[in-house]
Amino acid sequence: MRLIPRRRSGATMSVTPDRPVLPTESITATVTLDEPLDDVTDARVEIGYVNTYKYEWARSTTTNLVGPTSPGGYKDTSDWVSAGDAPLVFAGGALMAGTHSATVRLPSWSPGTSDPAVAWQARLRVDRKGKSPEAEASFTVLAPVPDPLPTGSRLVQGEHAIANSIRFDVVTDALAYRAGSQVRGTISATPAEPVTKSATADVRFLRAQISHPLEKHPSPRIEWFSRPHVTVAEDLMLAQGATTEIPFELTLPADASPNVEAVHNSIEWWVVATITFAGLTGAIERARREIFVYNA
Repeated sequence: MRLIPRRRSGATMSVTPDRPVLPTESITATVTLDEPLDDVTDARVEIGYVNTYKYEWARSTTTNLVGPTSPGGYKDTSDWVSAGDAPLVFAGGALMAGTHSATVRLPSWSPGTSDPAVAWQARLRVDRKGKSPEAEASFTVLAPVPDPLPTGSRLVQGEHAIANSIRFDVVTDALAYRAGSQVRGTISATPAEPVTKSATADVRFLRAQISHPLEKHPSPRIEWFSRPHVTVAEDLMLAQGATTEIPFELTLPADASPNVEAVHNSIEWWVVATITFAGLTGAIERARREIFVYNA
């Protein structure tokens, strides 16, 4: 006699509302089962996000005569971060075939959806003897305007520059911006040394993804994503000790991922100002000002 293996029960899931949602809003997940399930001890819908981040692997803790050994490599991985759940109704250990719904409220701390760092899902979770069906549905969480609004932001000078002879200030007309909006501001440049060459000034957006996993070794390598440079001044003749102010205007991409504070990584946005002096050996000076991006 040939045994026919039992078919694994099928399940599908859909999520409403059929639009992006905000933290503290609720979503309703509807599960459809092809056939009844027996021996069920728990059944529920769980919401959360897949947090994708970079970490350092094969890290060595030994040292040699010249100092610490070099680190291993860097890998991308993803972890599930649970954000809430709600039970599905069943009785007598049986979850009937057909549709079942559960409503779950998003916590206030929910990070916005941001590719590739944060991907929100609703998942079916059934505890029973034997195999359990699996189903999931994706949904989008928007990042609201920061509350309270930030009152200050970081300024970083002299990073990745060929020279550090200019004192910068980069001032923006706001600290928080909705994706797709214009960012206006002023670059202030004050050379501390004599200047003999003309210069060009440009600005761009910089999005940084920073690793801080709870258990794995964080990757010291920050992933940078840069938009193209926009030239805002040419043939500048700067003078030692004199401050030159250069206005600028940039437009954030309409699909810009928002600032994110996830469990295992963060996404930050910056406006980068660069002054490049003429000639093959001309110095390059940089500074960057932090901004906060939301998309609700």
